[in-house]
Amino acid sequence: SRNAAQRRLVEDLLALFGGRTQPVMAHLIESGRLTLEDVKEAEKVLRKLARKDKSK
Repeated sequence: SRNAAQRRLVEDLLALFGGRTQPVMAHLIESGRLTLEDVKEAEKVLRKLARKDKSK
């Protein structure tokens, strides 16, 4: 499925960066591909996941 292919692609990309997300984020920011709106959306998702984890 498309979702599975996207997951594999992201995992492969992270592998190129030693499994670390920070260098990927830095590259996206420096290239202008990661916007403030993207960051806000990511924060929203992280907060939602944190609430979900707390409720377990």
